[in-house]
Amino acid sequence: MDTNLRFSMLNRDLPSAMDRTSKDPIVAREIQYYEENFSKVETVDDLLNDYRLYTFVMKTMGLEDMSYARGMVRQVLVGGTEDEDALANTLNDTRFKDLAEAFPFNENGTIKGKFDWSDEFLDEKIVRYTNVPGKEIEDVDRLVDYYQRKIQRDVLFTTQLLADPALYEVVSVAYDVPSEIINGPKNERIAWFEENIDIDELKKPSELKDAVEKYKDNLVAREEERTRNIVDRYVQVSFEQDEGEQNEGVRLALNFQRTADSITSAYEILASPALYQVVRVALGLPESMVGADVDYQANIINERYDVEKFQDPQEVEKFIKKFVVLYDAQSGTGSIPTVQLFANSSTVGISANSLTAVNALRLGG
Repeated sequence: MDTNLRFSMLNRDLPSAMDRTSKDPIVAREIQYYEENFSKVETVDDLLNDYRLYTFVMKTMGLEDMSYARGMVRQVLVGGTEDEDALANTLNDTRFKDLAEAFPFNENGTIKGKFDWSDEFLDEKIVRYTNVPGKEIEDVDRLVDYYQRKIQRDVLFTTQLLADPALYEVVSVAYDVPSEIINGPKNERIAWFEENIDIDELKKPSELKDAVEKYKDNLVAREEERTRNIVDRYVQVSFEQDEGEQNEGVRLALNFQRTADSITSAYEILASPALYQVVRVALGLPESMVGADVDYQANIINERYDVEKFQDPQEVEKFIKKFVVLYDAQSGTGSIPTVQLFANSSTVGISANSLTAVNALRLGG
């Protein structure tokens, strides 16, 4: 079956196609293993040393081809993306930035989400009180205990609330503080809290109870959503790979359809072999360009197409439509139905005039 026809058939009911993939015994087993074991990961080395988890993560992020580079992957994970000079931010391959954002670790190698009880801005007396020697206590329970004790006794101003990491953690989760506020400038953070959080209200017994319940519920909801997103992505990648075993053009088209709206520059296209192949074919760029100066290639792409148009689903659809037709044409599959529409004879291949006509299909017009 030709690329265009197969791709069109799949798009008629993608959810059903991916549901079948999720029920594949091998895929289902790996998903189950991830769901049961990723919660046990405490350090980056726990992840790297668990072959099945590591393979699952790398496949999910489209980085299977880089699985051998464990040292580099470790640097990406512990470096994160907050620092503009972090390794993930300096690499042209944006897959690594996606990896660091999807699986955040601290600089010391511990997984983010494990609370740092050694922070100097915490109340040492309450920290000691919430730690029962010889008994393992979940961070959630310690934070709740700390929050209830500290906020009633010592907090009078917004700045005190924001300066204490434990209080800030509980309140930001319980009250769904927007991520742009959490990660934004200090003055904007203070302004938001003063407008939306009433400290006197927080101290009331009923509000204390509600805050604790909302905090716990939101933590569970966030983790469930994160796991669901990771699993969905793994299923999508597995689905694309399965299709690629039958037709590489279909895999490339599906991958482009999924990721096109994240493209912000020609350099991101060049950093991804899969994206570059789609763009090169759709724009009619010669194979001799591969390996040429990166800036030169980026300029050529920008001359041929405005990558900002990938934010428009209709433009993406049009772009992929052109790719799948030209992909089959250039592969010499002239006997397939779609390509024959452009052929002048029943012989294998298509005419130069027909190929020119297809290549002249307007993109972005």
